[in-house]
Amino acid sequence: MTDAPTLAPAQPSPAFRWLVLLACSVAMFGNYYVFDALYPVTPFLQEQLHFTDQQIGLLDTAYNVAALLTLIGGGMLIDRLGTARSAVLFAAVGAAGSALIAFLPAAMPGSPALAMATGRFVLGVGSELFIVAATTVVGRWFKGKEISFALAVQLLIARLGSWVADKSPDLAKGLFHDWQPPLILAAGLGLMWLVFAVVYAALETTAARRYGIATAGHTDKLVLKDLVRFSRAYWWVVGLCVAFYATIFPFRTFANLFFIQAHGVAPDHAGTLKSWLPALSMVGMPLFGLLADRIGKRALLMTIGSALLVPPFLLMAYTQAPLELSMAMLGVAFALVPAVLWPAVTYLVPDARLGSAYALMTFCQQVGWAGMSWGIGAANDAAGASAQHPAGWLPAMWMLAALATAGFVFSFLLWREERGPSAHGLEAAPGGDAA
Repeated sequence: MTDAPTLAPAQPSPAFRWLVLLACSVAMFGNYYVFDALYPVTPFLQEQLHFTDQQIGLLDTAYNVAALLTLIGGGMLIDRLGTARSAVLFAAVGAAGSALIAFLPAAMPGSPALAMATGRFVLGVGSELFIVAATTVVGRWFKGKEISFALAVQLLIARLGSWVADKSPDLAKGLFHDWQPPLILAAGLGLMWLVFAVVYAALETTAARRYGIATAGHTDKLVLKDLVRFSRAYWWVVGLCVAFYATIFPFRTFANLFFIQAHGVAPDHAGTLKSWLPALSMVGMPLFGLLADRIGKRALLMTIGSALLVPPFLLMAYTQAPLELSMAMLGVAFALVPAVLWPAVTYLVPDARLGSAYALMTFCQQVGWAGMSWGIGAANDAAGASAQHPAGWLPAMWMLAALATAGFVFSFLLWREERGPSAHGLEAAPGGDAA
């Protein structure tokens, strides 16, 4: 008799893996909804709680400060806890932040801005670390060609949360008579975020028991000694990243107020206009990612996308062109640039240093976003922006257009470098030569 052959351990079925992704992605939906639910409420914060534009901008800054702190030590904590326990922990922190945003200002009527900023800070701690854990989940469960599609599916479901939040004044009109009910709804979605994080963790635990899959994941960490060793092309990408996101995200913060005060748009229609950004991004990112994989031309695509970001702010400030035109241009840019920018780093940085590269990019992005949100609010207050004085919005539009222009300059410098002898292959199609 011969020894029985050693059987390979059973592997999770495709259906099981996609169920893991679905649970994690629905949790991301709740995460994104909670973050964006604040913005349709900003008119009520001004009318009922007497927030200034600067205080509204500082609500984003509080989130950004929390994100900056989590980038330093968050990866180490996720390594120690594993993705399952990390996801539940950080979803619980985020859900607590959403509850504080909804209820703490009412409990602190003398300092509602401080109370809400406290909630946004707690949300930032939970949200940013949950996103790190959720991204790690995709990398662990999907290999090879599946990973791009899996990441696209996760991002589509997550940004659907942003779209629903933007549309909430129309979808839940009965709640939009006061600042608190919409934020209580968001707290309910925060609880859903936690529930589906628990569902994901249960699936991960089941896989560990049934298939022998380890529950601890690997998350790249910021390596301080590597920060000055990147190529010039990488720094052009970092510059574009900072300029792009410090334009898009602060604009989303103030878009509802801008449309209502500067253009006389009804609140529900303002939310519909702003929802164009996540809607077009959801559809466009996978398509533009496939296009870049097929034809290369990544630096050129980033240049085109960043160029689209400049005109909308001038059109909205100085012309009567339909707002839909400007939002369509911003939406295409919001799909095109991120679809090419983040994968481009893998061409510019060795695999062993990707963690440091992405951590540094995100750190710089958060700094730019925090400063711009506060700056726009301060500029609005100084210029007296309001429904009675729409021209007070012009300095903010100048700031956004100027920063978008800076992003275009960085992308152009990258494209020019990639056409020279020090090219990194960003312009090359698979199996082809660099353009």
